Amino acid sequence: MDEEFRSRLNGLESIIHSLHHNNGLLKFMSFNLHKEPFNLFNNHGLYWIWVNIMGTQLLDFYKTIGKNEKYSFVKLTNVAREKKIKVDYESLESMTNHLIDSYEKTDFETVRSKYLAHQDVNVPEIKTDLISLDKFTQILDGCFTIFSKEFGIERAIVSNDIVDSFSLIFSTIDEYEKIKGYLVAVQIQGNTTVEISHLKKLLND
Repeated sequence: MDEEFRSRLNGLESIIHSLHHNNGLLKFMSFNLHKEPFNLFNNHGLYWIWVNIMGTQLLDFYKTIGKNEKYSFVKLTNVAREKKIKVDYESLESMTNHLIDSYEKTDFETVRSKYLAHQDVNVPEIKTDLISLDKFTQILDGCFTIFSKEFGIERAIVSNDIVDSFSLIFSTIDEYEKIKGYLVAVQIQGNTTVEISHLKKLLND
């Protein structure tokens, strides 16, 4: 395959992987931490991470649909045509047009253009909703799968390692809090030793 086209395709795949991981982190922080000691409502650090990941998602969305963006579906299709790569361009362009239509039905471009890209001081902070972010991420992933098959490329498997490792932080905190609570209770009762089996049972419950 042409080296330039393959490089651009790899760039798009990298963006798709980043979207997948960031989408997973946004959902995890939104839905899995509300009962945790640290969550979006009481921890400024987590909220800062959430907002910045959201901004990154919107910027990456545009990278995939902007006609002049180096790794967008439109740009890659045009480069493939220039390189005379034999694929079903009618199908690819139909898919791309549908993708752009889906993007334009959201408020993503308003947020990206007015707040993220140009930082218009006359526009207050604008946010979008998680469901729309998740839905469009899934649409992009599906489009890239079709795109890869059309060009005969086997896409790399997208893992959940990033979200799982992030989740591990909070499960470890939970274990620590359980042990701390147990030790405090034992101390209040006047005991100076604990049974390891009791700690093991506590963590397994």
